[in-house]
Amino acid sequence: MDANQKQYELNDYARTCIHHKARQMVGQAGYTEDDVEDIEQDLTLDLLERLPKFDPAKATFNTFVAQVVARKCCNLVRYRQAEMRDHRREECSLNDEIDDGEGGQVEHVATISQDEHDLRIGKYNRPAEERTDLQLDIAAALDDLPADLRQVAEMLPTMSIAQVARELGIPYSTFYDSHLARLRKAFEKRGLGDYLP
Repeated sequence: MDANQKQYELNDYARTCIHHKARQMVGQAGYTEDDVEDIEQDLTLDLLERLPKFDPAKATFNTFVAQVVARKCCNLVRYRQAEMRDHRREECSLNDEIDDGEGGQVEHVATISQDEHDLRIGKYNRPAEERTDLQLDIAAALDDLPADLRQVAEMLPTMSIAQVARELGIPYSTFYDSHLARLRKAFEKRGLGDYLP
């Protein structure tokens, strides 16, 4: 480390910036008041490791410090919020035994339904009960449609709008302005407009 870098090493601005940023982290990503000292140490260490890269020709020392500290804060939050380490997730093993509510013990994995599992892995974006209700609402809406619109509605889940228009032999713009507009209106009337393309 050269003399220029040593003069900046632990100046007042760097210490103030680190302390201020560490205090701002409280309440983010599960950090608490008890973590401030640890955050300050992480920020200080990161700054000291990056100090040899400081180039006075590119920025002032204060700008360099502010950028390095802010970037490290972002990385600390990102690290904390990473899915496997997210503080909001339950911290236990699926093999841990828990009270079954009837005086016995059961492994935690036995309490997770298939539906909950499917939602967690992103297979579905709605619970099973909501999906069933939606299917019933859509079936009722389809029953009320004239034959030409029902055919369109049944084709749209597996085909693009352009493909449906081609299949029906209708110009895209005519299909979009006529059939699709009528279909959207019929679904919106039943509160299902969000389920159309």
